[in-house]
Parts: sequence; C-alpha cells; structure tokens
Amino acid sequence: MGSFMTPNSWDEEAMSEINVTPFVDVLLVLLVIFMITAPIITQMVQVDLPNDSYNKDGASNDKSLSVVLDQAGVIYINDQKIGSDLTGVNLVKFKQHIDEWKGDKNPQSLYVDVAADENMRYGALVPVIARLKEMNVGMNLVIDPSHAP
Repeated sequence: MGSFMTPNSWDEEAMSEINVTPFVDVLLVLLVIFMITAPIITQMVQVDLPNDSYNKDGASNDKSLSVVLDQAGVIYINDQKIGSDLTGVNLVKFKQHIDEWKGDKNPQSLYVDVAADENMRYGALVPVIARLKEMNVGMNLVIDPSHAP
C-alpha cells in the first residue's frame, strides 16, 4: 500500500514544512496597497510654508503697519477703525491706508502684521488676507508666543 497513510501513521510522520505562499501573497498585497495610498494621503493636505518674512539684513521698514481684527470682526489699521467688512467705503479706506504705507517701497519687502482675536470668526479674516494679496503685500500673522505650542 505504499504511500497511503493511515490515521495511525500521521502521528509518526510530522509535517516539517510551513507553506509560506499565502503569507507572502498577503504581504505583497499590503505592500501594493501602501505604495498606492501613501502618495495620495500625503498630497491631500498641501501647505505652502512661508519664508521668513523678517528682513534678513537687519534693516526695518520706516514704519510698520498692523491690521487688527477684534472679536466682533471690526478691522483696524494702526488703531484707526476701518469697519466690520471690506465693502464700499470701508474697502476704499483700507486700500488708501495700504497705498499710503506702501509708497514707493519694493513690493517684495512689504509685510503687514495681521493680528486677529482668537474668538473671531475665520470668515472675517479671509477678505482681509485676500485684499492684501491683491495689493501684493505680504503678511506676518501675529501670535502670542506665550500661548504657542
């Protein structure tokens, strides 16, 4: 009866090989999944980090300009109230202040300090940032260093 094994002969001959093919197949499938999803996950959040906006040569602007938004979303330029939105007359006043400050300076060296109350609506800050970008003015977003992580 040659190669036929009876239940009693199973105990005598233990299987000494492990079939690794299913294990390798699973690992290869996982490797392919990770190779495909890793670039997608890292590209979901794209952030362009700003360069250091402070003058590297140590020179400072003649006068700094700060744009402040309080908790209610009211916009101030150097302690002068502009208004709660950037439309109509408020937009004209905002642009006049920025243009006066810019003068004939190099647009690439212009940075405005933008400070906003932490309890303010984010939507009130967006038009300010958009108008500054339209006017080719860079921004330093001001934070309280004692509360920074």
